[in-house]
Amino acid sequence: MGAFNTVGLEAVIESFSKREQATVSAVPKMLKAGADVLVEAQRAEARAMGIVETAGFVNSIKATAVKGDEREQHIDVYPQGRAKHGNDRKGDKSKVRYATIGFVAEYGTSSQAARPYMTVANEKAHDKVVNEQLKIWERENNG
Repeated sequence: MGAFNTVGLEAVIESFSKREQATVSAVPKMLKAGADVLVEAQRAEARAMGIVETAGFVNSIKATAVKGDEREQHIDVYPQGRAKHGNDRKGDKSKVRYATIGFVAEYGTSSQAARPYMTVANEKAHDKVVNEQLKIWERENNG
């Protein structure tokens, strides 16, 4: 019968374990850093496209907390909360969601042209988001 001996396998196992721990720590930080960049990009693009008819809309663009489990995590960036007004033209006094205002701005209506602030901002900010996330990845995994 043959014999099989290894030397240094424990060091390889320990190295993989450290890499896994660094990854678990890095991913939420990477998501938050990327979301911060994306929030600012969407706010700037909304201002540039003139989507300021409701005073709080631009400030309502925020990132959620990190969601998910140990296998998959994500952060959503979108307008959150409610405006202090309803749709007065239709007699609606309830507070309209900022997400609804953002949707109408993004896609338009039959009487309002689309102002795709979110799509444009996401495309413009893509490289910057990736670079911010990469900085954190390298710091967490090479440190």
